[in-house]
Amino acid sequence: MTKTFTKNDLVRFLYDELTNDEKRALAQALLTDNELQNELDLLRSTMTELSKVSYKPSQRSVDKILEFSKGYHKQSV
Repeated sequence: MTKTFTKNDLVRFLYDELTNDEKRALAQALLTDNELQNELDLLRSTMTELSKVSYKPSQRSVDKILEFSKGYHKQSV
């Protein structure tokens, strides 16, 4: 019986979250399934690009959060 792999399986593979049996089965499938290999390559490149992204809130957002937090009073325990 042939196992069908999903994108979720490929993501789990990239993050080393598969069991040893699952890894072996997926590695075997990758040898013969070009579409699966292309999907894995795309996900791998997406992971690489995501690691380059950095987020920085705008100063306006920071100011709004700080202003909102002033409405809370510190309570001593």
